[in-house]
Amino acid sequence: MNILQDLIDNEELVWEKSLNEKIESLLLKISKQSVNELFEKKDFLNSTEINDCPILKKEIFELKKKFLINGNGFFIIDGVCFENFDKEQTREIFRIICTGLGELYVQNIKNEKFVIISNEGKSMKTGGRYHQTKEGGSYHTDSPQWSEVPDIIGLFCVNPAKLGGESKFVSAYAVHNELLQSDPEFLKLLYKKFHFDKRGEFNKNESSTTLEPIFKYEDKRLKFRYLRNYIDAGQILVNQPLTNQQNNVLDKLDEIIHDEKLSVTYNLKQSDMTFFNNHRVIHGRTSFEDFEEKQKRRLMIRTWIKDRDY
Repeated sequence: MNILQDLIDNEELVWEKSLNEKIESLLLKISKQSVNELFEKKDFLNSTEINDCPILKKEIFELKKKFLINGNGFFIIDGVCFENFDKEQTREIFRIICTGLGELYVQNIKNEKFVIISNEGKSMKTGGRYHQTKEGGSYHTDSPQWSEVPDIIGLFCVNPAKLGGESKFVSAYAVHNELLQSDPEFLKLLYKKFHFDKRGEFNKNESSTTLEPIFKYEDKRLKFRYLRNYIDAGQILVNQPLTNQQNNVLDKLDEIIHDEKLSVTYNLKQSDMTFFNNHRVIHGRTSFEDFEEKQKRRLMIRTWIKDRDY
């Protein structure tokens, strides 16, 4: 078991709330050339692929390398870039950009590569999945219950909430530094394996849980997977409820992750797109209130992406 035992001072890997003051450096507009390339295909975007847009393809690859592989781990494309496209056209542009970042995962047993995130009136406490609720908090990485998690997450804001629903981003390296300084013995326990509940997304004769560590250090990269509810439920599923020590460790981890001094906040507006490294950017949101009109309610579209270059 390899453990990262040194404090990291690379500001591109370790960032805190102060990054909010520089958020404009992560709020990007794609070039006019790329927008024009898309505009020329405006009437048949649903049949357009990334290879049909060589300027955009090159630009997205450079953004991935600069921000997702080597940089802070996330970036936001300003929705104002797409003001001359309608919602359906912008949704197709999101698809095209996602395929420029890598291979899209099928996200569930329904074989969906694009999943709607909206409030379905469910709750995490009664077995609902986070994206089906209006609940906040629960900072996590996506799909921690998979043995091979997605490398990149994409979110497209179709409609923002009436109130709340702000996106939160936390550096896993910053969390690791905090634990290494305050509770190094606790940190070692997070390198041990936990059961993650697959939330019913498994086939016949498959295990209902995935057994993986929260922190992993390999190829000189820190990797983090976490969603507390999935661990609590997973350990119960295998008749191994968390011990007092394990609960204390995870409580401490939650305390650090939710410390406002570590989080960057951004409220995605209509047509914004955000992409982040799922191995080292922990994300969540604030709770939200929806509009009563169904067509105005908060709606995001999520993709999970396998990076061929990671």
